[in-house]
Amino acid sequence: MLLRLLRAGPRLSKGVLRFTAGSAVLLYAAMSWKASQFLPDFVFRDSDKIQSQIGGSSTYQDTSFDAVAKVYSSLGDLGTSLFLMTVGSLFIWLMIGYSKRVGGLLLNVVLIAPCVFFNLFVASKDTLVVLISIVLILVARKSSVMHVMFAALVLYISYALTVRIYFALILAIAAGVWIFRSVSLPAKMVVVLAVLFLLYALPDGAYTLLLHPRDMAVDYLVAGSPYGARTSFYNPLEPNSFFAFGVDYAYAMLKLNVPVLFYPGPKELVMMIFVSIAAGAAFLRRPVHAGGKEAVATDVIAALVVGHMAVSMLFEPDLGSYTRHLSSVALFCAWRLSYLATRPSRTRRDQIGVVPQGYRSNLKAIDP
Repeated sequence: MLLRLLRAGPRLSKGVLRFTAGSAVLLYAAMSWKASQFLPDFVFRDSDKIQSQIGGSSTYQDTSFDAVAKVYSSLGDLGTSLFLMTVGSLFIWLMIGYSKRVGGLLLNVVLIAPCVFFNLFVASKDTLVVLISIVLILVARKSSVMHVMFAALVLYISYALTVRIYFALILAIAAGVWIFRSVSLPAKMVVVLAVLFLLYALPDGAYTLLLHPRDMAVDYLVAGSPYGARTSFYNPLEPNSFFAFGVDYAYAMLKLNVPVLFYPGPKELVMMIFVSIAAGAAFLRRPVHAGGKEAVATDVIAALVVGHMAVSMLFEPDLGSYTRHLSSVALFCAWRLSYLATRPSRTRRDQIGVVPQGYRSNLKAIDP
């Protein structure tokens, strides 16, 4: 279904893509000036905390908000606005540029919308993640797979040490996914068993450490947040054993990836479509004929998307937060989709087993 949509419609020329991307950037710039007038209050939740730290508050001292506040404070108000505009414009330009057909453009618009809405109208922690995704894609377009891996290591570890420590876990899971995809089937089975054994061998406190942040976040949304908690949820079981960990994680997978089962509505449907596109970009195999160093690098990028999804499902308390964090790597998904959309040429199809028409005619002539 996703591949059909990607390959639907006429092919888009570079001129059309540049005109579309330029128009979208101008629209984004115009909307940014009036963002505070039409955006809902919850979009400013993290930004307000950052601004309070910039203003001298100590409420979030030594937290990730404080670390990001120091970055934006060093830029100043004008510098932060220019930084935000630059990141947003680059993001939109690259996203649209990776559309090959009309169907792919429509899918990329779905990927663009939540990222711009949540992360690129106000300066937040996820704005920096969008910047990381841009840098990684630019590196991947010009360098080898090893350079992409090294750049990912440096960027993710730096962000983990300064802002969000769980980015180290995202990187570790991405490395595991890369290895899993690269080995043979028997080795895959060994890897799966090893991961299950490792999870089973964890002390009970480790399960609490991994999953309890979700319960704490829901407590905050219910009691302390003025923005409500319509789609938030607690872990169904106290995360203090391997069995409870499995149940809680499976429940979170359903709530966050198939939300219409629990909250049937238009917003939930749109968010599920977004998540489905991102998941398809991460999990679908790259066509064999889409070769080259760039194409292989998309496998590394896809592994990072899987890492983001896997870690987010550990602690995200509601559908909006899950979508917001996943949307910060939407550029990874668009780049991957541009290679999934590649059709094999007729010559290539002939080489992989389709007998050419003329050759079939000759066979008929000599075969009684």
